[in-house]
Amino acid sequence: MIRGLSTLAATVALALAVTACGGTAASAAPSASGGKPLPAGTYTSLAFTPAVTYTVPDGWEKVTDSAAYFQVRPYGSEVAGLHLFSSPLAALQDAACTSAPDLTVGKTSSELVAWIRARPGLVVSNPAMTTVGGLPGVSIDIGIKDGWAESCPFAGGNPTVPLFNGGDAGYHWIVVGNERLRLYLLDLPGGGTVVVDIDAFDGTLIDQLIGQALPIVKSMTFKTGS
Repeated sequence: MIRGLSTLAATVALALAVTACGGTAASAAPSASGGKPLPAGTYTSLAFTPAVTYTVPDGWEKVTDSAAYFQVRPYGSEVAGLHLFSSPLAALQDAACTSAPDLTVGKTSSELVAWIRARPGLVVSNPAMTTVGGLPGVSIDIGIKDGWAESCPFAGGNPTVPLFNGGDAGYHWIVVGNERLRLYLLDLPGGGTVVVDIDAFDGTLIDQLIGQALPIVKSMTFKTGS
């Protein structure tokens, strides 16, 4: 679930209201793009940094392509997608779910994974070393722990754990309800990370989504040189 990107709106299964850029009401999931599915083929991001080249099958759409955040998803889906974050920071953990980073946490994949594994509200798989698109890093699966009761003020009482904050990029990614994620935290040569997130806002769809999204992840290449 994301706060703070003005392109995000409409409905998710949990129907959680959040505040987006400009103070407009938005929900946990991006809305339908109103466009057409991408023809099967290979594409390169136009704005996301570092540029990513990826291959999609029929039936997927590109929803967002900004410098800090990129998303493709099954066409029209509001509960499943593949998200990329450029140099995300650990989200501040406070009762108000303040949209701010925790600057005491490091920015490497190992530092972020250690921080995520220490969140008391999350269930986290054992880390696995990985390489995606030429970038080395770590992959983990996460979800909210059964019985976790803490909730952001805007989440209608549903359990939440703030995860990533974009700093000046203006996004705030929060795990909510039965949401399930597979994260690839990848180290950039000049420092910082790129996160690739296979994310099911409806966690019952995660296995199906991984099957659909994993070939796209495996097809990715990142342009990190001149």
